[in-house]
Amino acid sequence: MHTFIFEEQPGRTAVSNGKEYLFFSGYSYLGMSHVPEFNALLQEGLRKFGPLFPSSRISNTRLALFEECEQLLSSITGFAETVLVSSGFIAGKLSTELWQQQLQYPANAHPAIRPRFGNLQPSKGNIVATDSVNILDATVNNFSFFKPQTDFYIVDDSHGFGLLGANGEGIASSLPFAKDKGLITYSLSKACNIIAGAISCSKEVASKLRDMPEYTAATAPSPAFLYAFIHAQELYASRRKKLDQNIRHFRSLIGDTARISSPNGLPIFILPSSVNELALAEEGVIISSFAYPDPNGKKIQRIVLNALHTPGDLEKLASCLNKIL
Repeated sequence: MHTFIFEEQPGRTAVSNGKEYLFFSGYSYLGMSHVPEFNALLQEGLRKFGPLFPSSRISNTRLALFEECEQLLSSITGFAETVLVSSGFIAGKLSTELWQQQLQYPANAHPAIRPRFGNLQPSKGNIVATDSVNILDATVNNFSFFKPQTDFYIVDDSHGFGLLGANGEGIASSLPFAKDKGLITYSLSKACNIIAGAISCSKEVASKLRDMPEYTAATAPSPAFLYAFIHAQELYASRRKKLDQNIRHFRSLIGDTARISSPNGLPIFILPSSVNELALAEEGVIISSFAYPDPNGKKIQRIVLNALHTPGDLEKLASCLNKIL
């Protein structure tokens, strides 16, 4: 695997070893770090709240901002409550901790929702944990394996929230179970560019989560980022629209090329393993090319579009792929 070291934050392009490339990797789907209006909101948040509020969420001294953000997330997802934590990974671990001796989960489930016991072997319980989006094959889960007798569902929507749905609610609007029968756990970093994670759930489950030491003893997410998130909802909507335009344009450029797969309209396109990523790099294009989540596993070749890409960028990418494929 060839590693590119960047000298600044990638966006539609990235600079490595003094050379500029078109960048089709990473998970910053909406490209918010390069949106001036978003960065202005972040700077405003820093002025008002600073980068950190180092206090327990159950302290007698609190910021109203955290509850305001949780209420917004509940409104977006349609769940009764939301619990904010420092990352999507922590959100997943916190969620599964409640039922870890009862969990069932697919073998390819994200490590954030795998229990810590049994060397990743599923138990005989009746609580199902799964991902909403499989980024390794660019598919959205249809939950066909869910069974009527399942007691509770845990869905990791880190690659759906902020991206899927009419209002960026992710998988929440199309879950095949009542919202009091499950929860969603997600990162806010992928689409929203926010260093935080969240769990949207029922009031009863939220109360249990807020009693856990992983919540009570942990530092909350940066209030400056949460301030930017709260006030950037219109920006997110406009960037989702731009990303959708990019997806549709790129699809029109590659047509029905059978060797490029993206069955569910995601900004992720899977390439055959035979594609030489260094040949693309010689053409000035960087793609995602590494083994994940097992660094010793099979290398996966992906194109990841973001909302910053221009029609010209997509046309050059399609031309390069046509030459190589």
